[in-house]
Amino acid sequence: MLSDRAAAGKYEDRSGPVLRRFLAEWGLDVLDVSVIPDDAAGLEAAVGRWLAAGVSLGLASGGTGLGPRDVTPQTLAAWCDYEVPGIGEWIRAESARHTGSAWLSRGGAYVKRGLLVVALPGSPRALEQILPGLGPIVQHALRMMDGEGHQ
Repeated sequence: MLSDRAAAGKYEDRSGPVLRRFLAEWGLDVLDVSVIPDDAAGLEAAVGRWLAAGVSLGLASGGTGLGPRDVTPQTLAAWCDYEVPGIGEWIRAESARHTGSAWLSRGGAYVKRGLLVVALPGSPRALEQILPGLGPIVQHALRMMDGEGHQ
């Protein structure tokens, strides 16, 4: 999770447990859950650890809005080999079923050397709304990245 206030201990990370639960439901192991400030260097270090560990999926929650410290999308775009725009489009469309402010989200998906990183909203409520439908999309993407193709 990327949050200045949660990283400073001003409030508890509530999105991490939601992400853990959905990853378990998707049949994926959780290697790391970190709370870091809205900071490009911290995010770059986190995705670097994931890449070095051979992780195939990373979920980054938070930092996708329009605030001056919301740097997740531009940090991941500069880091990645390529983007997967359809995942971000799907996230916004699904979120918009619940709130009009979803169209202000800049979340998306980014790939580097076999690691898919999905930048998600920081709100636990938004995660609860979008993760059920995102699971099959992400699982299909991971299979395609492994060379399995369409099923």
